[in-house]
Amino acid sequence: MGCLLSAGSPCKLGHCPLRDVRVADRGQRRLGGWGFEGEGFPPSAALLAWLDAHLGATAPPPAGDLTQAPLEAPRPLPPLAAAVSTTSRDRLVHARGQGFPDLVRMRVGTVGRVPDAIVYPASDTETEAVLHACVRAGALVVPWGGGTSVTGGVNVPPGDGPVVSLDLTRLAGLVALDATSGLAAVGAGTLGPALERALAARGFTLGHFPQSWELSSVGGWIVTRSSGQESLGYGSIDDLVAGLTLIAPAGRLDLPACPASAAGPDLRELVLGSEGRLGVVTRATLRVRPRPERVVVTGVVFPTWEAGLEAARALVQGEVRLTLLRLSDEPETQVAMTLGLSRLGALAPLAHRWLAFRGVRDRGCLMLVGAAGSEPHVRRTLAGARALLRRHRAVNLGTGPGRTWLADRFRHPYLRDALLDRGIATDTLETAAPWSGVPALARAVRAALAGALQRERERVAVLCHVSHPYLDGASLYFTFFFRCPADPDAAVARWATIKRAATTAIVAGGGTLSHHHGVGAWHAPWLVREIGQTGVDLLRAAAARLDPTGILNPHVLLDPTDRLES
Repeated sequence: MGCLLSAGSPCKLGHCPLRDVRVADRGQRRLGGWGFEGEGFPPSAALLAWLDAHLGATAPPPAGDLTQAPLEAPRPLPPLAAAVSTTSRDRLVHARGQGFPDLVRMRVGTVGRVPDAIVYPASDTETEAVLHACVRAGALVVPWGGGTSVTGGVNVPPGDGPVVSLDLTRLAGLVALDATSGLAAVGAGTLGPALERALAARGFTLGHFPQSWELSSVGGWIVTRSSGQESLGYGSIDDLVAGLTLIAPAGRLDLPACPASAAGPDLRELVLGSEGRLGVVTRATLRVRPRPERVVVTGVVFPTWEAGLEAARALVQGEVRLTLLRLSDEPETQVAMTLGLSRLGALAPLAHRWLAFRGVRDRGCLMLVGAAGSEPHVRRTLAGARALLRRHRAVNLGTGPGRTWLADRFRHPYLRDALLDRGIATDTLETAAPWSGVPALARAVRAALAGALQRERERVAVLCHVSHPYLDGASLYFTFFFRCPADPDAAVARWATIKRAATTAIVAGGGTLSHHHGVGAWHAPWLVREIGQTGVDLLRAAAARLDPTGILNPHVLLDPTDRLES
């Protein structure tokens, strides 16, 4: 989700989860939903009231028992030279990712195809052997890191032949650390918390915190061009990858970690965003930094979205050294402040009057800005930011909104499951554009989302924020809500209608298909609109060279088939 900002509860642990790496064993992954069994993030009464006012009354959809879902018997496979599982639970876990259609179909047990085997290589040698065995057997291979794809990128592709899920769990851990150079060699199957724990023990951090951080892997970040929530300060994964190893059926790429090179095109860029279509990333060398002494996130509110955009651009182009910047539009701010003010009880009217006196009435926009580093650096950076923001009519809210957001930001994905329990569907999409195009693109995508279900006389509630600003532009991250039909096919069809309308608006408005979720299967039909037919042909040629028989993720990136309703 990532949309409610200051709407959550205060941190119960008394420390900042942004830098907390004491993530204990959380128990078993939830089957058919986000996260871990026994954990959740229930919606507040205020949020449910807001959704009821914007969508209408809802009813809980039926739910099935996924553990009773009928599965085809595994197709025969040759020896795969690595640990293998064919248990029903493992096959179900690896059947789909975390997109809305995946969640709906898993909840009712209509999963579709599942892999015939889950293979766990523990070395590059085993990975190569598995790929060669799959080529001989004609088995498709779906690389699997944390399984958090929201674009159909890890779903089992259609077809009649055998399918292997290549789980990189055993290719994990901090292999080596060059503290002098700030370079960490890491297994691609390493999940976010494990990586930060290992780096923290040596006084370092990667600074890469996507919302899927607790469940996503280094390899997954690389092949989807992930951005963390502090990308303003640390960069996206593109900036953090210094070298890597890619293993493909027809060979391997061992790209060394160099600070810079003019030795031809940078082949790391070919692997970044390749989504398993060209090969399997097994390890990477990442640029790490000393852990900051202090992290502070503070909040301000603007009278209008336009004022907030201008302030965001001024902060970035003025080179204020922030690590985080998030600007919510009016509806997202309304949700956040409705929830926040509801906790003030009798003080809420006083807070409303104070904001109105400062020029913020019903259409305010919340911005969070964060700084990390030494105590003097954080103090100077935030002082400079506040001075600039005041010139753009920002009203200071202090560090309360930032503390609350930090405490809850990795809990927000649980909210999607809790809302669906009540018949409320929600999903997200993101894009990016130059600053000059951001306002118009935001308006166009909002309108496309809001009007997508008019023929059904259904409403769609839309929230938006900027979360990754650059010198030349910014990302736009949309969250949308709609009433979920009881029938899962109807629910997915409704979602697909919304998704097509928004994607069409993004392409027409000059935005990128994806800022940090990748292309996967669901965006693939539109890729040619962004990179052109020559670009698609170039990628096909690379895939044909590395994977001549096409066993690796054939349904992602380069497949023009519309799979939104699969």
